[in-house]
Amino acid sequence: MKRADLIVLADTVVTCAGGTGPKTKAEAAEIGLIEDGAVVTVEGKIVEVGTRAKILEEWGGDRLDLPNTSVIPGLVDPHCHPLWAGDRTHEFELRARGAGYEEIHAAGGGIAHTVEETRKAGTEELKTRLASVVEFMAAHGTTTLEAKSGYGLSLEEELRQLEVIAQVDGETPIELVPTCLGAHAMPKEFEGDRQGFLDMITRELLPAVKERGLARFVDVFCERGAFSCQESEMVLSAAKELGFGLKIHAEEFSNLGGSRMAGTLGATSCDHLQFLADEDLPALKQGGTIPTVIPGTSFFLDMDVYAPARKLWDSGLPVALGTDFNAGSCLMPSMQMAMSLAVLKMKMTPEEALTAATLNAAYAVEMGQKIGSLVPGKQADMLVLSTPDWRDAIYRFGGNAVRAVVKKGVVLNTILRSPLGAPL
Repeated sequence: MKRADLIVLADTVVTCAGGTGPKTKAEAAEIGLIEDGAVVTVEGKIVEVGTRAKILEEWGGDRLDLPNTSVIPGLVDPHCHPLWAGDRTHEFELRARGAGYEEIHAAGGGIAHTVEETRKAGTEELKTRLASVVEFMAAHGTTTLEAKSGYGLSLEEELRQLEVIAQVDGETPIELVPTCLGAHAMPKEFEGDRQGFLDMITRELLPAVKERGLARFVDVFCERGAFSCQESEMVLSAAKELGFGLKIHAEEFSNLGGSRMAGTLGATSCDHLQFLADEDLPALKQGGTIPTVIPGTSFFLDMDVYAPARKLWDSGLPVALGTDFNAGSCLMPSMQMAMSLAVLKMKMTPEEALTAATLNAAYAVEMGQKIGSLVPGKQADMLVLSTPDWRDAIYRFGGNAVRAVVKKGVVLNTILRSPLGAPL
């Protein structure tokens, strides 16, 4: 009999297997469901997936065998701003009284407020806060997340944020994919000198980040009130020359053409897309750029417009799903909640939502060959859900169906805490 490090057994196992890349609409409908299934892991990787009877006949080893459960791949959050200090609850009340996000941002609140608070915070405080966010996300099923900088907006502060991300990544089993978002907003000290700020990013910040190996991706906020399409292209072109993967916030509150530019540059992903136009789709397809939709932001900002996920799937594009967890416009750290909103507000099928939150999300951070589905050779990242029907994780709106988290073949002892550090 062969010896496994861990055998995970459940009433149903959903593998999300199939294809050689991110899944399109027809492929997403096939989720690889195995009744009375099992996943075998050795040295942190999956070595076999099959029925309980077949696996237990051939394999021995430690078992995780919980009744009335299902197993799915670990959730991947490909768009996340998890590192910041301060609080914007006062802005939440302002929005409840009728103020808009862009109005608050233009008045010096929003990102600028969080930048000020984050700059004042000590490095140890930032580490503690980030570790708490990661722990909370893990308890809700996120086993890999992108981690953006962007609340520093100076050479020293952006590097400090990326160094904190690297330190926390090295101290937690959850994987953080670092992204440099230096072009998140214009800092006060560069008021009236936009070109000077862009030069700092392209000539100083990005080379320093590359030299220190602190980021895999570079992102830019291409939006009115932030950076124009031309300015965004300047940043992303410089990043491409340095060998970074490219990401972009585009078409969130208006259409500046950022998605077409991103496709032309071959960006890995193009995110938000509430105001995406039909004519933007060909560039995304030609560039192999994955549209990442974020329903939580539209929901939290009480917007009438959501990204056209149904149109994206129907057009043949693979769609990814993220939380956009951040300090002000989407304080939502749960990918389960993101899947619920994708089904409720974007009319994805549950199968599409799961695919967008696992395999396609993994490809949106260039990790699709390593994580995102339960197939032999991939990393053993999976969730045991407290229901034999995996769809309950989406149906239980605002809840948490996670019973156990397995990362690299190890069952994690996650403690449910709030994303700001205080126990729930």
